[in-house]
Amino acid sequence: MRRTIARRRAAIESALRTRLPDAFDRVTEESLESNRSRFRGQVFLALVDGFDSDRSLEDVVPLAASLELVSLQTRLHRRALERFRRSGTLPTEGVLAGDLLESKAFELATEFDAEPALVERCFGALVEATRSVQEGQSLLAASEIDPEALDPADERRIGALTGCAAELAALLTGVDSRRELARRGSRFGFYVRRHRPESRLSTDRTRDSTDRSRPIDPLLEACPPAARASVREQLSAVLETHLDREPADPIA
Repeated sequence: MRRTIARRRAAIESALRTRLPDAFDRVTEESLESNRSRFRGQVFLALVDGFDSDRSLEDVVPLAASLELVSLQTRLHRRALERFRRSGTLPTEGVLAGDLLESKAFELATEFDAEPALVERCFGALVEATRSVQEGQSLLAASEIDPEALDPADERRIGALTGCAAELAALLTGVDSRRELARRGSRFGFYVRRHRPESRLSTDRTRDSTDRSRPIDPLLEACPPAARASVREQLSAVLETHLDREPADPIA
């Protein structure tokens, strides 16, 4: 399974570096950080495979890369804000760089090779998730955050890109429960954010947690029964890789 994850990650990395404009290299190189696991794209690819899609990795990797470009946008915005708080430097460059990544994400999503109606639905899901995660980021930009005080709607906004990964996989494979998968996937994404090292959303309870498979179970309940064993195996491996490899991000 680790070889499968590594192959998928290499495909996502190739798509990311191919799509970014040359003039943007200096800004994006730090953010691309080659040791990142590409979690949202990996979740999407794992679910597509688990739902028994007949599409090849090459066919679907553009959508995985689109998810990662939006994720990189939010990372750039967070870092720009953190630099502003530390030094008073206006975050203009970071914000503009992030906005360019968002436009590239949308451009890539519309070039996905499928029937126009499916492309439109996938694009709509990505736009909705991008708006939701930006609302979540504005929440996290507050200087004081009480993780225990966040309501379920806020948690879903923060994890919206992972929810979008689940919804896109359902759209591509014809799984009917796409909205429920999106909702549960968002909860899964929020869980992962809380359990990353040094996360501002972390609490003593989350730092002490050792049961990494627990957050996958609610998502499995929305999956087709025949797909659950494969999805569990793949998502467990993706989650382990992500939590073990993802560098600490103190403003996450």
